[in-house]
Amino acid sequence: MRVRRLTEPADAKTAYPCTTPFLFWSDALPLSRAWFAENLGHHVEGLHVEDDTGEVVGHLYWAPSERALTPFRIEERVAYIYCEWVARPRRGKGCMHLLFEAFGDGLREDGYKGALVLGTDIEDSMHASHFLARGFRTLRKAPGGTLLYFPVTQKRVRVEALQPRIPPPEGSPVEILVIGSRLCPVAASVVLSVRKAARKLTGKVTVTELPDGEEALARYGVADGVFVNGRPAFLGPATFDQVREAIEREIARVAVRPPTSRAQRRVDPPTGRR
Repeated sequence: MRVRRLTEPADAKTAYPCTTPFLFWSDALPLSRAWFAENLGHHVEGLHVEDDTGEVVGHLYWAPSERALTPFRIEERVAYIYCEWVARPRRGKGCMHLLFEAFGDGLREDGYKGALVLGTDIEDSMHASHFLARGFRTLRKAPGGTLLYFPVTQKRVRVEALQPRIPPPEGSPVEILVIGSRLCPVAASVVLSVRKAARKLTGKVTVTELPDGEEALARYGVADGVFVNGRPAFLGPATFDQVREAIEREIARVAVRPPTSRAQRRVDPPTGRR
């Protein structure tokens, strides 16, 4: 086993090995790999662990806080972990230990203060307890999970959650705003489904896609996401049928609801969660 740091756009051709077991994400893989190639060294850094045949069996993707696509304002020289993964047959055999050791060594060499991550409550997906076992410290609960910090050269870190500012539109057609959502193939698969559903619902839906980055963060207070009539939607894996049905429910809701002021519009967002 060896750990390799990704340095060239060509390295993106092996990015996201985590998609292998999930066939319905495969169509989105080119979209995410293209994003990875475009943003490597700026919005994303990567480490791969390879077996003796060169197959990628694990990854850790992150970014410096100054350029991380995250809904938090974090002080400089802190690493923000987007995601990590090891192939199921390789778990418990030291792969993640190798990855995190190489990650920590790199942070020390480059003078980073520490690393932040948003741990989840999903056992098989970046569960907070996995990070606590490695020496991370709980900071506080945050939207989507638990914010944790791993100190390297500094014991504490300043971090502040951004406030979302997605203005809800009025009337029809239904407006869908897509911000980025290519960093992860799960999100990218939703983007492809939104595009496909919009084509089938011509005249009833408009889709606006904006690139992720500093401008979107400053304007909207969010790093990425899909918003249906101003509300976050599809907060996890979603099939095309789930995306289409959620949009159709919103179309029906708007059709029967009389126009109201934005302050009066308080309904639960459609989601693609299973």
